[in-house]
Amino acid sequence: MRRHPRPLAVRLAARRRERDESGVTLVELAIVTLTLLILFAMTVPIVDTLFSTIARVNNTYINVNQLLPVSTNLQRFIRSAVEPGPTSSGVPVPAFVTGALTPTSMTFYTNVGDANGPAKIVASCTASAPTTGVCDSNATFTVTEAKANSSTCPPTGTTCTWGTAKTLISVTGVDNANDNAPLFIYTLLLVTASSSTTTYSTSAVGNSCPGSYSSGSAALAACYYTNDNTTFASCTSTGSTTGNVLANCPSAEVYAVTIDLQVNSVTSGKNAAGQEEDNTTVYLLSPASDGYQASVG
Repeated sequence: MRRHPRPLAVRLAARRRERDESGVTLVELAIVTLTLLILFAMTVPIVDTLFSTIARVNNTYINVNQLLPVSTNLQRFIRSAVEPGPTSSGVPVPAFVTGALTPTSMTFYTNVGDANGPAKIVASCTASAPTTGVCDSNATFTVTEAKANSSTCPPTGTTCTWGTAKTLISVTGVDNANDNAPLFIYTLLLVTASSSTTTYSTSAVGNSCPGSYSSGSAALAACYYTNDNTTFASCTSTGSTTGNVLANCPSAEVYAVTIDLQVNSVTSGKNAAGQEEDNTTVYLLSPASDGYQASVG
């Protein structure tokens, strides 16, 4: 009896069943493994770059967020600077403290709406060698506030005293030392008065330094310190009844403060952030707004 061959479709189905039961060959397994390894090797750098980028962006946001209180609260304090007492025997009681103004530190009194009197503000960075005129590398910048004690400021009392200082702002990773940038530069409002006229002019303390030393040099920052230390060393009376009584007291002539605060808390490694900077000149509310006010002091 003659056997008829099975249809082609039946034979193919049988072969597929045989192949399914036999699994994959070693060569096929090696090809699949190699393909997966290649894909994994391509994915690792991409994922690493993604996480590094996220870390850099987050660190940059941290730097920016640290500058926000400086660009708001500290600037408000400077604008509202006020003398804590009236002029005595022709000698002013400056809003900016005589002998306490340098490129890295500033002490002044400001109106914070306290009936007891103006608050005492100290803004400074860590500077182990102040004569260099710059903050330490990776320094911390702080702003502290001390409220006036009750019944000590004129006219109620004779001389203001202040309570315990509290830290309002703390900025880490100060990077001013990277390019020898002074933290504070002071501008004076110079008054020339006579019996008939009064004229005003401004002058930045240490304005000759940029002409003498190159930008970003250590000598430039040190020059600002020398000028600040000399200019704000004393406050005396001119003895004048018609002229400018502030002429011998530069700390009473401070009209504006330039703040150059550079921050970069993470400077090295794959997660290094971009340096952020607050470079602003802050002016008092008016040429006379820092004068003694009985309602404040």
